[in-house]
Amino acid sequence: MIKATGKTLRRQNTILKWLIGNKYSFIGWAAFLFYEIVVVGLYTGKFGYLGAYIFHYFLNISIFYVHALIVLKYGLMYRKQIVWRMPLLLITEIGVYLSAMYIGYAFINKYTHILNPIDPVLNTTFYLAGIFRSGYFIIFGTGYYFLLTFLKERKKTEQLEQHRLNNIIQLAKSENAFLRAQIQPHLLFNTLDFIYHNAKENSPLAAETIIALSGMMRYAVDSNHREDFIDLGDEIEQVENLINLHQLRNNHDLQIQFSYDDEVKNEKIIPMILITLVENIFKHGELKDKSNPAIIKVAIDDENLLIETTNPIKSKIHEAKRAGTGISNIRKRLEYAYREKTVFKHYFDDNEHFNIKITVKKQNSLKHYA
Repeated sequence: MIKATGKTLRRQNTILKWLIGNKYSFIGWAAFLFYEIVVVGLYTGKFGYLGAYIFHYFLNISIFYVHALIVLKYGLMYRKQIVWRMPLLLITEIGVYLSAMYIGYAFINKYTHILNPIDPVLNTTFYLAGIFRSGYFIIFGTGYYFLLTFLKERKKTEQLEQHRLNNIIQLAKSENAFLRAQIQPHLLFNTLDFIYHNAKENSPLAAETIIALSGMMRYAVDSNHREDFIDLGDEIEQVENLINLHQLRNNHDLQIQFSYDDEVKNEKIIPMILITLVENIFKHGELKDKSNPAIIKVAIDDENLLIETTNPIKSKIHEAKRAGTGISNIRKRLEYAYREKTVFKHYFDDNEHFNIKITVKKQNSLKHYA
């Protein structure tokens, strides 16, 4: 019982929404029918039969909406076919209208006389009157169609304008956020510089740590606003800062070897690749074994830039044996920047070392930068 009542309420709400949404159509038709039936009837002193009013205005309103919502929609859909589509559809809808009138009077009214007590003569005049009447409502339907089209286009234009304004607002917010992001690091770097100069005489080790940290942070912040490709030498410098910072924290007891060819410093690469690999070593690597150091190597040959890392792994990482999000992000960034001209491999070898090998075509890097 309750379920049935709920369905009834939803159905009533749907009907109510439909009535409210089409209230102007109902008001318009009510005014039109009042004029044609009441006003014209009072002026001429003649009123028709109720059945005739219902039958004819059902046909007239039907052809109005069929023309506005169906005929014009499909007739004007393909611009190159309008020449033959529209005449064919117009002839068809008028033909259907006249056929409905003929059926109404030749069959329904003949036996029931609910439309008119006198059978009209179904001659040329009868059909010409039907064509004129259908054309009358077709013209109104055409106006209605273009009115709806105008309102839809205006609504679309308003939505586009609103979207444009929202974009402007979002852009302004982004610019403000960018300005705040510039101010905050600037304040931080000035503070670190102040601490560095005050600690340099009393605590050289702390001062060295601060300056290394400041350089790395400045590089990370600037990388967000740089070009897509940078000199690999800039990244190498920050990797050396990162290694030095960790060595300072661990009393230079970490076993890590970093080697590179001098020529690689002028190569172009997307930022934060090498430094992320090194951070991954510090995060997951076992770096206290003097006989088993981590190795970072950057080299170049005639065609390729080569980056290789290998490091022993901590026991808790050994259980999972899977790449983290940092490695996954490096792969995606390389594939996006270099497409098929890069090779990225990572694997665990038999000695329980985690290995990464990256190969990038030299000419690809230079071409993207240019």
